Amino acid sequence: MKIAPILRPLNAVVRVPGSKSLTNRALLISALANGETRLANALFSDDSRYFAQALQTLGFDVRLEETSREMTVKGLGGKIPASKADLFIGNAGTAARFLSAFLTLGRGEYVLDGDPRMRQRPIGDLAEALTQLGANIQPILNSEFRIQNSITCPPVKIIANGLRGGKTKIAGDISSQFLSALLMVAPYAQSPVEIEVAGELNSKPYVDMTAAVMKTRSKVRRMIP
Repeated sequence: MKIAPILRPLNAVVRVPGSKSLTNRALLISALANGETRLANALFSDDSRYFAQALQTLGFDVRLEETSREMTVKGLGGKIPASKADLFIGNAGTAARFLSAFLTLGRGEYVLDGDPRMRQRPIGDLAEALTQLGANIQPILNSEFRIQNSITCPPVKIIANGLRGGKTKIAGDISSQFLSALLMVAPYAQSPVEIEVAGELNSKPYVDMTAAVMKTRSKVRRMIP
């Protein structure tokens, strides 16, 4: 393909696509918050669609306007409407990690599962960190691979009665999504949460992104991922 250079000044407006990382964080934080939040320039990817569908299955009012690239979420202040739900999240790794933490705030039983590739993606360290905070996360017999996954990968069952809080520890060199998940649910635990990050923190910009989105939602009800 031949690309011809443009020899004159340009006068144009370019709309940059939304960010998957920001959109997924904004979805969860909006569900955790009180009241309605509108996400402008949201990215409609497979991950964000699975995430939004999971929130809808849990009873949240989530409206998707793909043409205008907007999502609207009515948050309930850390409460989850459904007391029982089976959530299928495809191969959406971010959704798996964030929802695993989010579901511990509920009251009831929830199953989190995905496609065969998701059943090979680890969440064991996050499950252990949440267990230290009082969560009850149980492995489900994975008949496809004929193993008991020992909470290393989905599918998992989360028997929730709110998150107790307290102290927990997470490795910093595995996945920043684990720490981000803990940070987002920590304000809704029954008592203060103290998180120790063991070792060097990888992907620190993503943790900074999580903190920035949390701070933004505390001030406004319209976020631009």
